[in-house]
Amino acid sequence: MSKYTPLVKDMQKDLKKKGFKISLEQTYQKLVKANFIDVDGNPTKWTIENGYVGVEYSYPQGMQASQEQQDQADVLEVLNRLPQSAVHYNDVPDLSKIETKPLKKAIKSALNDDALSADGRKKWKNVLKDIESR
Repeated sequence: MSKYTPLVKDMQKDLKKKGFKISLEQTYQKLVKANFIDVDGNPTKWTIENGYVGVEYSYPQGMQASQEQQDQADVLEVLNRLPQSAVHYNDVPDLSKIETKPLKKAIKSALNDDALSADGRKKWKNVLKDIESR
């Protein structure tokens, strides 16, 4: 089984659409370091519990709509608004950090621009509330 799961491929595709020139391996490595996926390319428990990925829903006609893809788009929408200097990667994914001030600004910008799905707005508002309560 490939470590380049659909989650990794979709993320790379989304990043390329946003103008980032990043290889599949670079995408995979960044997602592992950020604790979004495990070494097999699957979402981590943390990613699922925090609502960054969801489950796929099957429709009677056999067509699938992926909540996971929408969640990815919402995460990318906020993260793409961050300056790269605000993200501090560590070899241990759990210890990678994002500075709170730029993150709050990025979340507020995405919310103000109405750039998130309804579910994404709810999730990011909760993140913002959590950050501001500290």
